[in-house]
Amino acid sequence: MATSNESILGNVSGKLGKLIIYQRNGKICFRSKPEKISVPPSERQIYQRKAFAIVSSMLASIRTELEFGFSGLRGENSKRVGKAISLAVKKAVVNTGGEPVLIVERIQTSVGDLLIPEECQLIWDGQSTARLTWRPNSFEGNGTEGDRMFYLAYDPVSKRRWSVVDGGYRKNGNLTIQFPWSGPLEGKFYHFASFYTNRKGKIEFSDSVCLGKI
Repeated sequence: MATSNESILGNVSGKLGKLIIYQRNGKICFRSKPEKISVPPSERQIYQRKAFAIVSSMLASIRTELEFGFSGLRGENSKRVGKAISLAVKKAVVNTGGEPVLIVERIQTSVGDLLIPEECQLIWDGQSTARLTWRPNSFEGNGTEGDRMFYLAYDPVSKRRWSVVDGGYRKNGNLTIQFPWSGPLEGKFYHFASFYTNRKGKIEFSDSVCLGKI
């Protein structure tokens, strides 16, 4: 760095070529601009970026459902979806030969402390009609009869999804689902189920469970 008590430039500051001109304690000072050093990303950073991109692409089609399933969390919808993505990166992505692979069954469509659905089964009653059953475990833990079922079917290939928000009650133990497409649909969708309730103006969810690709 160089300094000068007087300068024909007067009271100036700014950039001059590779020099930065500024004043300090009444003196004109010169210093060189810092060089930009490009550091290549580490293998871990590259892996994390790929994992994030895969998960973001997969979950983009069910953003609305994730906003609902994570609505028990504080914050705006974008933060709730961000939580769903980060959770999937952490729990649903596995390292296979150095490449991230997403296990769809491990994705969560809701999170919370409510009692989860237990002994869930899905049976196709027709080409576009299915029946979801579960054990009506009301009053076990913090479960109650009035807890509602939140169901989501998602086909990551065609990006089709179908959800039921005002589903059956926990006490009913079953829900009939009528899909809007002609069949056969069996074996094309992953099925997710969870319970939610609204207590004292606050919505609460259970963690979702995935029944698999049925």
